[in-house]
Amino acid sequence: MTDREQLNLLRLESNIRKLMGLVRAQQDEIESLRKTILCQENQLKEFDELLKIAETKNRTLLTAKALSAEDKEVKDAKARLAKLIRDVDKCIALLETE
Repeated sequence: MTDREQLNLLRLESNIRKLMGLVRAQQDEIESLRKTILCQENQLKEFDELLKIAETKNRTLLTAKALSAEDKEVKDAKARLAKLIRDVDKCIALLETE
């Protein structure tokens, strides 16, 4: 083998090692992103559950309002619940954008 061929072989080996390192780094990045996605999916499920609970409470408050004579308290409770629902919706929107 000539000196030039040996030099080319060494360069090829070096490039292969670099490429293998890049592949490992990309695989690590992919695994990290998969874990992040799984975590965010779990958070989204939790926020969906919170939203369902808030919607149930909202329906209950609406029913209570229809039966209640104390309109001011119901309005305050409804406003607090509406804010809670907006907060949960914002959290879900943030998770969906990530």
